[in-house]
Amino acid sequence: MPLSERIRKLAENFSGPSAEHSEQQTPPALLPRGEADSSEPPHQPLPAAVKRHSDAADPRLPWSVSDPRALLGGRVGTNSYPVNRQLVGASVACKPVPTNAWWQNLVLEQGDHPVVTTPYIVKCLDSAVVVCAPKPLVQETYVNSIWCDDWRVHIEGCSGHSVTAFDSLSATVEYRGETTAATVPLVRGAPYITVVFDSPALLSLSTVHAIIGVDGSHGLGSTVVRLNSGSTWLVTCDSPVELQQNGMSALVSSAPVVGAVRLALVSDGESPQALAALLSAKDTIPVGGAIDVTSNDDEAVFTVDWITQGSGPSDRLLMCALPHHQMALTDACWADDVGKYWTSMGHVRAIQGSQWRWTETIEPLGFSGQNRLSAEDRAVLLEFVHADASSLPEDCSVLPQDPYFFGKAVARAMRIALIADEVGDAASCGLAVERAKSWLAPWVDGSNSDFLVYDDEWKGMVSTRGMTDPAADFGQGRYNDHHFHYGYFIYAAAALAKLCPEWLEEPGRREFFDLLARDYCDISDADEHFPFMRCFEFYEGHSIASGLFPFGDSRNQESTSEAINAYYAAFLYAQVTGRSQIAHYVRAILQLEARSSRVYWHLGDLTSDIYPDAFAKAQAVVGILWSSKADYTTWFGNNPEYIYGIQFLPYTPAMALLLKRQWVADIWPKFLEKVARDSETESWREMINLTYAVVDKEATKERTIKVTEHDDGNSASNSYYWIATV
Repeated sequence: MPLSERIRKLAENFSGPSAEHSEQQTPPALLPRGEADSSEPPHQPLPAAVKRHSDAADPRLPWSVSDPRALLGGRVGTNSYPVNRQLVGASVACKPVPTNAWWQNLVLEQGDHPVVTTPYIVKCLDSAVVVCAPKPLVQETYVNSIWCDDWRVHIEGCSGHSVTAFDSLSATVEYRGETTAATVPLVRGAPYITVVFDSPALLSLSTVHAIIGVDGSHGLGSTVVRLNSGSTWLVTCDSPVELQQNGMSALVSSAPVVGAVRLALVSDGESPQALAALLSAKDTIPVGGAIDVTSNDDEAVFTVDWITQGSGPSDRLLMCALPHHQMALTDACWADDVGKYWTSMGHVRAIQGSQWRWTETIEPLGFSGQNRLSAEDRAVLLEFVHADASSLPEDCSVLPQDPYFFGKAVARAMRIALIADEVGDAASCGLAVERAKSWLAPWVDGSNSDFLVYDDEWKGMVSTRGMTDPAADFGQGRYNDHHFHYGYFIYAAAALAKLCPEWLEEPGRREFFDLLARDYCDISDADEHFPFMRCFEFYEGHSIASGLFPFGDSRNQESTSEAINAYYAAFLYAQVTGRSQIAHYVRAILQLEARSSRVYWHLGDLTSDIYPDAFAKAQAVVGILWSSKADYTTWFGNNPEYIYGIQFLPYTPAMALLLKRQWVADIWPKFLEKVARDSETESWREMINLTYAVVDKEATKERTIKVTEHDDGNSASNSYYWIATV
């Protein structure tokens, strides 16, 4: 079965087969720049009290602030899956609502699916906040987090909850009722879970475990609770109350509480050092965070400023750093007395202070490979590009009609064009460019069958089929995989801007591609028509592919290599269209995505102690990384070549950021050689064999030179070029 058919099964496995697309009239073409409708009233800013925590003046220039509704004419619609305004507060709903955020489960369906704050997993129910300190469940093919109702903080008398504020590192949930009001700031990396009671309420806590000890000797309002599960928790209250055991598994306060109630697992059990460290931070409450990224050609500096409230000084703040933070943070004040908390992404380490900073080294990257072509390699490539360009169909109706596979096809054509240009075959380059231009034209003017529309509900570009069918186009209308899909389009646009800049400057074309870049890689809050960095998760350092589908394991991403391709494409597109500030910012994101991919998906690459040995020694990659689980699988099958191969395609110069010689040399004899040999199809076998180019170019050429069945995003020219230049 061809590679494309293998991956196409994702749509059916995900939510069932796609519905047939009904006949559509061709909508109006894009309006040229300068002709957008300016009659729309200006956006009203949020009241100061409920603004996003990071809504300070934004110096980053957006791709554009043009209104897609004016640019696209009739290609505008409302998603069949509406924003739930019972769960999304008015202060959030008046701006683009995120679709791929770590806290997305809070605003999907009933809003009661878990979210991972790290180190805890939390559920927000209508009458309680449920807190879990997960424990590992380890098998050869997965590492999962065992859910347990360790604590319920009961919030009685509330009719529901909603997200009322968010930033890149937090989401604020508010509970409101006739007699009770509470606010829950959920902040990534906080070792406490905090519930702030805005009006007096009798505090009631319950657990599924038996309470075997209650110690209130650490000051009024601070209580240490021991459970029969073996865990010890600290509960602190702003109010000077005592907590009294009520039955086997509950606590109640001696009087109503107002202000913060905080719960923290004492990770080292009854360790007095861990307890003292947590007590010292109890009055410094994180409520959000802002991330600043400064970048040049050599390095990118990431700075996190945590926003705090409470009576404690900001320098007493305790937070938890993931392994990729631990490797890179500079001038960190580690609070190792707290101990380490287990998470499915490795043990987190406590750090004291309200600012984090680290630097990513920027590796050289452009349209061409890392090394120059030899005369011999040029001669081989001249034959390949001529054959590959000549085989590109003139009739675009024979191409895939969905955004993902069409995107791969047009990006493939422009890879052939770029390689032909580099080896001096002007005719093949010109032919590939003309094919790509003619293929893209229906997508730009909206005359193709599954044209893209602006979704006025969730503020994004989605396929026509996806607007009404959640299973269509891999969940495209529910914002699944947008960076994968549009990354291929933007790569093609970047290559066209390099080779044929006048084409991109024709009315409506650059505007169209800008819309796709804004959809998944909008770097500025100044653009009110798309959410900021839709897919990127700043705390975990990588993207989230899953969109508006709730999952018990929360968010996930499968293909790190396609995420890297998406930011590589946006970097090239910004660079070649003269937007250097955007290029530098996106290049920083790309470098962090690549490093985090090597930490969390590549077993034994940058570190060998993320996952337990039973999982980590059984394979060399994670197939799907969830917020609370690492899976050795894919959405479309369990064949090893799928699981490895989806982490390596497409082979562009950006894959040099991901595939490092030492790691491939180590895993080749242990895993990859057998995976390639046992592959059911030639195209997947080639995907695996191409990794070996970073170890031995000549051996890889021998393995791949006679391949006739390529991945539908790959070609003989591209395979050989990768081997020759990496």
